[in-house]
Amino acid sequence: MKRHFYFLSTAIILLLFHIGCSKSDDTGGGNDGGLPNIGYPTDLQGTIYYKWATEGVLKMGLPDGTGGSFISDDRKLNSFDISYDGKYRLTAEDASSFGKYIVKVTLSNLSDGAIIEQFDYTSPGKNIYAKAFLSHDNAFIMMLSKDKDDGITILKRNGEFVTRLIDFNGEPIDPFNAICKWLPNNALLVTHKNYIFKIEAPYQSGTLIKEMEYQDWDELTVNDKGTQLALRIDKHIYTMRMDGSNLKQVTTSNFKESVPVFSPDGKYLLVGTHYRQTGPFGFSWYMKIIPNDGKIYNVDPVETNSPGVIPVIWKGKDKIESAGGQVIWR
Repeated sequence: MKRHFYFLSTAIILLLFHIGCSKSDDTGGGNDGGLPNIGYPTDLQGTIYYKWATEGVLKMGLPDGTGGSFISDDRKLNSFDISYDGKYRLTAEDASSFGKYIVKVTLSNLSDGAIIEQFDYTSPGKNIYAKAFLSHDNAFIMMLSKDKDDGITILKRNGEFVTRLIDFNGEPIDPFNAICKWLPNNALLVTHKNYIFKIEAPYQSGTLIKEMEYQDWDELTVNDKGTQLALRIDKHIYTMRMDGSNLKQVTTSNFKESVPVFSPDGKYLLVGTHYRQTGPFGFSWYMKIIPNDGKIYNVDPVETNSPGVIPVIWKGKDKIESAGGQVIWR
């Protein structure tokens, strides 16, 4: 069955969710801007996972800088995710065959690869490239695709259907431009047109965070605590509080930055520098880390960088790592 829900945002904007309800039943390299690889600060923790060209998904541990392969064969891989506690890996893979539009979703232990949950998912739009993302408490999975019929689908981690968000005030969610991220307590951070919303579980109402009065903005992300946002506006990275206040530019260069990712503790930002198109649908960038202190850092690929900018370089290598797809820091 389907229901309509009305709610009033903090900006007195009326919205409606149309919800389906569950029943009880190049090769890495580049210039480092003149910065030598002098090692990583000891408070730089976690592991960076990133997709690069034909090398699959790679990883680099911090602060030792040890790099290696994470998923070598990603030819059928739609998406990967790592739980916020670092215990689990979630993958969504194209498992389709003639007349069967299946995405295989697998939750496994990160330590030994043992499968915890596995199920086949077929979206309303029969999209075989649907992606899967794990909630903070590891209880739910969000399914996203580029098909307008699929909306934002929430499943239990065993594949049981929970709900599906289809539209805002009768306007379909734009599958190509909408951004949706998990927040703590199973809330969602969702964009629609020039608006950023927070939608609390059970996803019947939401609150306007900010109206973005910019022509070109994208790559919205949130820190693990759900207290700060980062995004690209025009050619550079900005941060702001979760309520949309205190918007600050934090990167600059003669080129373009994109794909910001918070460190697990929120003290640093991983940013994609010299962001550029490499094909009809492909982009690539060099990865650098900056302190998340509200200051502006020059991350130019040619000019000398600001003090505090850290190029992402594997231990034993001398070139900055490149990425061209998903990037996660856990």
